[in-house]
Amino acid sequence: MSAQYDQIGEKVAGWDVLPVRSEYIEGHTFFKALGSVEGQTVLDLACGDGLYTRQLKARGAHRVVGVDISEEMIGVARRQDEAEPLGIEYRVSDVADMAPLGAFDCVTAVYLLHYAHSPEHLLRMCRNIHAHVKPGGRFVTYAFNPGFSAKGPNSTRYGITMLDFPESPREGQEISAELHTKSPFTIHFSYWSRATHEQALREAGFQNLTWIRPDCSPEGISRYGREFWQDYLDNPHGVALRCER
Repeated sequence: MSAQYDQIGEKVAGWDVLPVRSEYIEGHTFFKALGSVEGQTVLDLACGDGLYTRQLKARGAHRVVGVDISEEMIGVARRQDEAEPLGIEYRVSDVADMAPLGAFDCVTAVYLLHYAHSPEHLLRMCRNIHAHVKPGGRFVTYAFNPGFSAKGPNSTRYGITMLDFPESPREGQEISAELHTKSPFTIHFSYWSRATHEQALREAGFQNLTWIRPDCSPEGISRYGREFWQDYLDNPHGVALRCER
């Protein structure tokens, strides 16, 4: 995963303005699932260029640490913080091998678990995430939707195309998606079923797992109309997942 994002570099910034990103679908759903972070400590994993890391700080989090496996992505995030200092700490690490950073009120991750390359790697990720959540805290992620259907409405009009997505994907099968930004790029990740996600998370110690389908913000409906979003909401490429410790 590190290599592909090191190569993509600042192209990811163009991803942040796609219709399904930020406040309209993804960000709106993610922050609803997360709840208030006012005065809390937050560890943001797979933080990329810091899009949501900065928003967590802006929403009142007391301490925010961003971690990503890609040195290039962390470099972009740090340059953003230098230009507009928010006091965010950024680290480079594979979540599965991450050194202890303390216990946090919540751990977040927008697009992380599907980058596990094996069930064992996924379990190591989940165990390390659990180790960083305070008792009574939560882990909230926005993940590739295990229920995405090749037969369902296509998401191309929203800026994302699933490439040759199989009708019945296998566990661990490589999946590719093209992002239609100003400088288009393709990402590759692994398919893991809902059951595989839940098994790893529960074995790591999480409980009360809640899958949350995406919803559109009032701003998104006002700008594009509800009909525009319906195909995506019927067959979203991503969903939120909230877990408690």
